[in-house]
Amino acid sequence: MEDYQRTNEYWTEWQQEALAAGVAAPLAELGAEVLRTHRKNRWGSEFLGMIDDGPHMLALCLAEPAEAEMMFTENLYPYNAALLEATRLRLGLTA
Repeated sequence: MEDYQRTNEYWTEWQQEALAAGVAAPLAELGAEVLRTHRKNRWGSEFLGMIDDGPHMLALCLAEPAEAEMMFTENLYPYNAALLEATRLRLGLTA
């Protein structure tokens, strides 16, 4: 994974890299949203989405796309139980 430019829009670079690596467009967009939301909300390092998480996020997208989608959704919408359950069911994951 390339070292991202340390700009406020590194999520765009991550999304482009994910697409080039073969990640499906919706998942690449969701991952970029995790990175963007982390930056915009200034979440702490205990939350997924720091710039240094990018390589791990990409690796997960490539190896386990359903698990990556679930993790990204959980990070973006942690209190939306209905959405999380619907996503689990759609992806065929168990709670």
